[in-house]
Amino acid sequence: MSDKTSIEWTNATWNPVTGCTRVSPGCDHCYALTFAERFRGVPNHPYEQGFDLKLWPDRLGLPLSWKKPRRIFVNSMSD
Repeated sequence: MSDKTSIEWTNATWNPVTGCTRVSPGCDHCYALTFAERFRGVPNHPYEQGFDLKLWPDRLGLPLSWKKPRRIFVNSMSD
């Protein structure tokens, strides 16, 4: 999650929720699932719990601190 990103069509990402519940075979191709599961079990990593659903209440106000308007990709690491 960042107020800057290399994703060409957006200026920032914001993930107040991460993870999801797998519901279809299409989930096998999910980039976020693949990325997060790589870090399952890594102590103190944001994805220490893999792609299990997680709420991040401390992130809710983050966009309010950004001084300039921007295009935000919300929940790039969730569904």
